[in-house]
Formats: sequence, structure tokens, C-alpha cells
Amino acid sequence: MRLWLVLAFMFISLLPMPFLTMLTLRSYERSMSDVYLSGMLGESHVLADQLSESFIWNKQSDEATVLLNQYANMYHARVLVVDTSYEIIADSFGEDIGHTMVSHEISRAVEGTESSRYDRENGCIQTVVPLFGSDQKSVMAVLWTKSPVSFSDLVSADAHDFIMMILIGACAVLILMIYFFTYVIVHPVNKLKRQMDEAAHGLRDQELKVSAFNETAQMADSFNVLKNQYEVIDNSRSEFVANVSHELKTPIASMKVLADSLLQMPDAPAELYREFLQDIVSQLDRETAIIDDLLALVKLDRKTGILHLSDVNVNKMLERLIKQLGPLAHVKGVSVTLESHRNVTAHIDEVKLNLACMNVIENAIKYNRESGSIRISVDIEEQQCVIICADTGYGIPKDEVDKVFERFYRVDKSHSQQMGGSGLGLSIVRQAVEMMDGTVSIASKEGTGTIVTIRVPLTVNAGTIKGGEAS
Repeated sequence: MRLWLVLAFMFISLLPMPFLTMLTLRSYERSMSDVYLSGMLGESHVLADQLSESFIWNKQSDEATVLLNQYANMYHARVLVVDTSYEIIADSFGEDIGHTMVSHEISRAVEGTESSRYDRENGCIQTVVPLFGSDQKSVMAVLWTKSPVSFSDLVSADAHDFIMMILIGACAVLILMIYFFTYVIVHPVNKLKRQMDEAAHGLRDQELKVSAFNETAQMADSFNVLKNQYEVIDNSRSEFVANVSHELKTPIASMKVLADSLLQMPDAPAELYREFLQDIVSQLDRETAIIDDLLALVKLDRKTGILHLSDVNVNKMLERLIKQLGPLAHVKGVSVTLESHRNVTAHIDEVKLNLACMNVIENAIKYNRESGSIRISVDIEEQQCVIICADTGYGIPKDEVDKVFERFYRVDKSHSQQMGGSGLGLSIVRQAVEMMDGTVSIASKEGTGTIVTIRVPLTVNAGTIKGGEAS
């Protein structure tokens, strides 16, 4: 990973180096051309001052010719003198005397404005300087100079090599910096990856700790949270399997003891056989109840978020449930009443709400007192369907109220086993209600009774169900 990252950074960083080299040399070239222009322009001023006014009228002045040739030889230049009528009156090459020369620079010089420029394409430097008369105001002629200048004249071999050495040195430093910063960046990531691999293979129990950068520290924290959640889920799964094994094994062990006892008493009376067989049937019923509850939980787990929504008359649904559970309540001598404060119709999953309410009412019957009572009410509060089930049962100790939704948790295990409870009912209630974006809460006082409150939206919006579908 580090090699590829280094190569990528080097490619990105070194890609502009040729352009940077060209820009550096161009900048140095412009700087040297300005120096060259400045020197040449200064010499032009000196020559312009030395050319006497008589030269304008005496074109054959030997002194003027010598001055022009000296200046031309100094810069390997061609020097022309052009009068105000644009006629060439002197030429260091001696070729165009008497010809007319018109240009923008000469026109400006006739007006008294000097100019100079570096022509890179044609490889030359040009200066145009006005020659003033004795009054230093009127322009008598124009001094035009053109000197050939190449790149090598402006940028010497030594300067070129020096610049290239600086750029190569900068590249070397840049490569070292890239390697260093790549190491600084990649090392914590590799460390984090190594610790993740160790944790994935079960070789690391401690939390990940990589604090080189905020990003890697955040990644480590996120992984630690995920790892802790996984451990909680794994522990919960292990505990669940252990509980299931225990719950399923207990009735089987009881039936085996009863069957073995019968086998050891071949001459036992029929009444004893009947009693033992009734106990075996009771244990089988308990086993069946546990398996049914487990299947219900499995179905909910597999279909988390999948809702079959329809308009449901909650009042009639509760009436059917109370009628269905009537025989169980009659055996226990428990009276069940329904208080419908108003007619409630909700767009919900009827199967899941029915499952939740059935478990709540069945628990209220099973764990109620002889000749006790259950009051069920249904109403609407803040766009929610509110179902309250209040019983006169044994109640739940205050420190155990928050635990009753845990799978296989029982407040009174001996009493629950007598009643055939599996400890899964309220887990089913909570999961079914929460799938409809609802809530379930319990208020209880030991020895007085328990109140279970279910709240679900009047209209369950399938789009708000996380990770699921609705039909």
C-alpha cells in the first residue's frame, strides 16, 4: 500500500516539474533581458547625447560615424539614425541610407517618447531613442538600435546548470518529504488494519488504540463500538441458546423421571398411572408452549421491518381476543372487561398487534389472583392508538420491572413453570409493537397488580420502518 501511495504522490507532485522548470527559465530569461535592455538603453542615451546637432545636417560627419560603429560593435547591433521625415540618414551597415523607415516605435520617438522591447520569437532587443536639439525639447532625429540576442546570451550555461541543480534538489527533497509523509499517513492505517485483523481472528481482546490522526482514532472508536456490539450480540446469542437448551431440557427431564418411576412400579394402581400421565401431558404442553413462542420469535426476527398494513377496527379485534381467551379466564375465575372510550380504527399490521395484545392479556390472566379482574381500555391520544391492560395480579418487584422484556426472564420462576410460562411472551410483545414504530411500557406494584400500556401510531408509515418493507 505504501509503495503505491508513494508512487501516486510522486507522480502527482512531479508531473508539474517540467512546466515549473520552463517557467523558472522563462522568468530568469525575462529578468536577464530586462538587465540587457536597461544597459543597452543607457548606452543609447549616451550615444544620443554625443551625437552633435551638426550630424543632422552633415551626414558625412566622421565623428558621428565612429560613434555609431563603436556602439554597433559593442552590442553586435545594427544602428540607424532616422530623421523626422522618416528618412534613414545613417546606417551602421551602410545599406539603407536614403530609404524611408516607418514604424510605431519611430513615430513615438519623433514625438519624444523612447521605447525598448525584447522580441523572443525573432531573438533580438530593440531600442528607439529620440535625438533632441540644443534646446533639449525639439526632436531632430531618432536613434534606432536592433541587437540579436539568443537564449544562450541571456541564460548562460552556468546559470542554466545552476537552475537545473536547484530544481533537481527540490525534486529530491520533495520525494523525501513524500516518502516521510506517506509513512506518517500509512503507518497508523497499517497499524489499525493489523489490529483489526488480530481482532477478526480472535487474537486480540483489547480495544483498538490508534491516535495518530483524528480520522484513524475515529475509525478505531467506530470499530470498538462495532466490536462491543458484536460481543453483546454474541453473548446474548450464547445465553439465548443456553436458556433454550435449559428450558427444553427441563420438561424432558421431568417426563423421563415420571416415566422411569412408572417403569419401576409395574404393580402401581391405575390412579397413580393416571396422575403421572397427567403430569407428563402437562410437561408436554409446557414444551409445546415454549416451542410455539420460539417459533413466533423466529418469525419476527426473520421478518423484521416487513409489515402487512391494513385498516383495523381495534375495538372489535380486542373483543375477539377476550372471547378467545374467555375459557382460560373462566378456569381462573378472572373477569375481563373492555372499556372502549371511542371507536378506534388504525392503519396497522393486525397480526402483530393481535399477537402482542394476546400475550399481554394471557399473562394478565395466568398471573392474576383467583377471582381477580382485568380491565382493558382502548383510546386515542396524540394520533396514537393506546391500549391499556390493568390487572389485579401479584405484581412485579420494582427492581425487576425493566428486566421482564428480556428473553426467558421470569419474575417468579417456580410460579411461571406451574403456569406453563416460557419467559418469552413480553419479548414477543415488545418486538411486535416496535416493528410498528410503537412503544410498550409496564407499571407495576408488587402485591397490587400490573398495568401494561401499548402505543402504536394510528397510521403506521411503511417508509419509516427501518430496513424493511410493507405490503
